[in-house]
Amino acid sequence: MRNNNFDFLRFILAFNVVISHLIGVTKIDIFQPFQPFFNAYTSVTCFFVISGFLIVASYIRSNSLKDYLKKRASRLLPAYLFVIICSALFLVFVSQLSFHDYFVNTEFARYLFANLSFLNFLQPSLPGVFTLNNTFSAVNGALWTLKIEVGFYLIIPLIVLLISKINKKYIVFILIYILSICHKIIFEYLSHEYSLNLSVFANQLPGFMSYFVSGIACYYYFNFFKAHNVKLLFIAILILLIERVIDVEIATPVSLSIIVFFIAFNFSRLNNFAKFGDISYGIYIYHLPLLQLAIHFELFKKYNPILVSILFIVTVLSVGMLSWHLLEKRYLKRGKNQQILK
Repeated sequence: MRNNNFDFLRFILAFNVVISHLIGVTKIDIFQPFQPFFNAYTSVTCFFVISGFLIVASYIRSNSLKDYLKKRASRLLPAYLFVIICSALFLVFVSQLSFHDYFVNTEFARYLFANLSFLNFLQPSLPGVFTLNNTFSAVNGALWTLKIEVGFYLIIPLIVLLISKINKKYIVFILIYILSICHKIIFEYLSHEYSLNLSVFANQLPGFMSYFVSGIACYYYFNFFKAHNVKLLFIAILILLIERVIDVEIATPVSLSIIVFFIAFNFSRLNNFAKFGDISYGIYIYHLPLLQLAIHFELFKKYNPILVSILFIVTVLSVGMLSWHLLEKRYLKRGKNQQILK
């Protein structure tokens, strides 16, 4: 299991999110024909599948619950806290408010509280920041997935405990999967049929547990998957295409998990993709504030949008690389050193 292409996959998925937002948020006409080829939602759900596999493996290999939580915190928090605090402090320079009015505004405190609590949806904007941007004023809308990830991290010990108590482990997977699909369908139906703003509830942890649990199932039935991966791949692609055509999301989590793990455990030349840095997380959490800044300064209007887009992508990749080497990797090494000392 250690020889895999998850680093390559996560980079491609994160890069896909960046391009999807570049096309969708800027709304530049020449980019719109490419929008069908870049889907941020698909990338995010594939991330959840990968997390299901890797996080359950991390928990099982951990010496204790405390050890597991430390590892998760070391990977997630340093860059996350950095982007939240830096955004709150330095975006005052692009705010329409004065320094004094910005920092005493209740939105500033609410932004810090909501985002540091992984509740980005409660206060996604900062006072007077990006209010004239052509789409929305949210500083970093991509962070909505992080609260789902954290929720999954916290619930995984309970899921593993349930699995350990039952001989037929697939029963747990099927039950969680069905409940998750039902949760999403019910809230999406109520939101659509009765014009209620309930779609936010559909896109919470229960609604995405079908993806996480599909990844977990691939971990527990890894040998079965490896033995039948080609046959399963063709079935998965067929089901995925059918559901895309009829616009449903019932078997999609299983299908995506099979496709993801086929790529992850084949093509061995990609095994060492991240040997120069695991920058996918940094790409994901920094790209939207950088894109909002580019829109704020009207770079796409004043200059050639293609050249600006290339510069934006290079900047995002560079920031992701710097974040990995100067911040994220240091905390991961610190956690490993502490384990060795113990």
